[in-house]
Amino acid sequence: MKVAVLFSPGAGNNIQFHEVGSTLSEKLSNHKVYTCRDFYGKFYMPDAIETGSGAPSDYKKSIIYLVLSLIEYSPDLFICVGGDGLAAYVANALILSGCPIPIMGIAGGTTNVGPIVSVQPENLKWFDPEMLTFSNAGAIRVRNGNNHVGYAFNDAVIGNTFLGTLDGKTTNLSVEALLKKNKKVAEIPTCDITSGRLSILKNDVTAIFSITKPAQIIVSPLEVDKFYGRAITGALCYSAYLPLKAAIGLSNNVLIKMDNNGITTECFTKIEHMLFGPGELVSISGLSEQVHIVLDGNPYLKEDEIVAFEYVPDFINVARPATKTVL
Repeated sequence: MKVAVLFSPGAGNNIQFHEVGSTLSEKLSNHKVYTCRDFYGKFYMPDAIETGSGAPSDYKKSIIYLVLSLIEYSPDLFICVGGDGLAAYVANALILSGCPIPIMGIAGGTTNVGPIVSVQPENLKWFDPEMLTFSNAGAIRVRNGNNHVGYAFNDAVIGNTFLGTLDGKTTNLSVEALLKKNKKVAEIPTCDITSGRLSILKNDVTAIFSITKPAQIIVSPLEVDKFYGRAITGALCYSAYLPLKAAIGLSNNVLIKMDNNGITTECFTKIEHMLFGPGELVSISGLSEQVHIVLDGNPYLKEDEIVAFEYVPDFINVARPATKTVL
């Protein structure tokens, strides 16, 4: 078997990467392993075959470049070590390149809650590349105007910040500071995300909602969560029985942030949901200029007024070790 391995050099929880690399090297000793320079893999797996020289300095562009370099060797499995952000970048690059390689995510990022990052480092001792299980995960395809932005396997968020690591601590970071100035700057999430009148269309039909000034907008696939019809989840409970496996939510509080200070635990949080399924398009306009798009923790600048979302089922093939201990 040929295996591609890519580490995230700036992952929020990279303290275990030496151990992860050592364990992977041992488990893959009878297989051909490809990785990339320095902290992208070679530093942790020195015996692996190095590829991807000449990668650009920009992180997002470098990940795409390195993924394309790795798949030139036609690997049978792609392992990414990091968080949901790295997994989303890798999956997006694989999808756009038309390469249907199964992907396995090993947790090592700021957040590790998506469907791809399914293996905890301590469970790698049971990893056997010959004994894998496979399943398909859907995604939210996001466009800004006529431009493809990316895919979200966990959630797409409209806001001015994203969760990241600064000075060893997880905090909310500014989207604009990172993408326009290449700086990590802590920022308080804004609750003022709309400009004028917010408009939401589903298949070109205006949607009716009552939270006209939401503090955050989140769009998520629902298939992984398995709501099982629990009424407390509101309209989401129907996703267990219908093909509508995605939802858009308007919240009167910022839910994705650090240091909520009791806002979401001492008071009621109002949230409205609207379900949608394959082939349906949900588009939003009337957003503030200061907010942008965050897909699985990866920030993207909003450069057009309209942001559109489409649910795509069975979009990526996810590999997991065949063991009950994997989360």
